[in-house]
Amino acid sequence: MANSDITKQAIAIGVKDLMTNKPFASISVSDIARRCHINRNTFYYHFQDKYDVITWIFYNEITPIVSGGMHADCWSDSLFALCRTMQENRTFYLNALSVAGQNSFTQCLLEFYQSLVTNLLHNADHSGSLTDEDVRFVSRFYAYALIGTILEWAKDGMTADPAPFIRRLERMINGELFDGIVLARATLPSESSQTPVPAGPKRTP
Repeated sequence: MANSDITKQAIAIGVKDLMTNKPFASISVSDIARRCHINRNTFYYHFQDKYDVITWIFYNEITPIVSGGMHADCWSDSLFALCRTMQENRTFYLNALSVAGQNSFTQCLLEFYQSLVTNLLHNADHSGSLTDEDVRFVSRFYAYALIGTILEWAKDGMTADPAPFIRRLERMINGELFDGIVLARATLPSESSQTPVPAGPKRTP
């Protein structure tokens, strides 16, 4: 591992340690520097801000867990693995999920699952009947549904077994569902082929 990666890993560990006892919003760069025994310049050499550390943690610790789920037959397994990882590090992830906005943990998850659903839709749409706008709309809809379900589960302390709600999601988001979306879109009549509705008889004043 390169020295830069070692330092980033040390900073990430320091942030995670701080987040077990302190809300992320209350953690400053100075707090992180003191915990990691580095100066602020060293921190800013590796990260733009503390939110950048959360993004780094996501892409280096969470992405390897969930990236195997980019196919219709295994996405639920990766989601289950993600939930188990979150349970094992409950305090940190409850704190991380409370962070909102750009580069937040929630935003990273949202972007990942939007990409996942986009990939599933493209795999289902063999005829190319879905427009780019269709794909964007449906993928965002289901990504928000997935993240909303995870947040609801997390709000209760992540104590519940995630398997039941993942099975429900799996029944919703499966090949048959996406095939149905594609079929419905493919069978919609085009605007030019729609038969105009005849006007009713004019009333005599």
